[in-house]
Amino acid sequence: MKRLLLFTPLFFAIVLSGCDKDKDKNETPTLTEKDKILINYPWRMSTVTDLAGKDIPLNQLNMQTQAIKEVMDIQFLQNNVTKAIDQNSKQVINGGTWYLTNENKTLDIKISGFSGEFGVEELTNSKLRLKSKMPVSGVEQETIMVFAPVIK
Repeated sequence: MKRLLLFTPLFFAIVLSGCDKDKDKNETPTLTEKDKILINYPWRMSTVTDLAGKDIPLNQLNMQTQAIKEVMDIQFLQNNVTKAIDQNSKQVINGGTWYLTNENKTLDIKISGFSGEFGVEELTNSKLRLKSKMPVSGVEQETIMVFAPVIK
């Protein structure tokens, strides 16, 4: 009986140390500086350019890209949730997930109608530039989608 009483504190110490390990696994990951910039504001597409920086007229872009520019703001939230918000009504139109990957060089977005891995050309407090392939006048080409923060 005395031996059992001697092992009881040791048993509880082992169980408690195991519980602490599970607690560490559930902690939220720390945000990088780029993550913080991305979640500061909703982002609105201001233009689409070719790789040389020349603006592509809106009527040469597909309907999906036109809708993103004219109708939606994209909001990135801290929990890797992203929302497409109507610019006028401020209602959530669509949602999904986002992740900065490849040492913050790729933005992986999964929203219905706007999914893919986009090359991060620039991410500052005043501008977000994403490289993507999209149809321009019906021909697939590399473009840069330029976003500006929506400051309320």
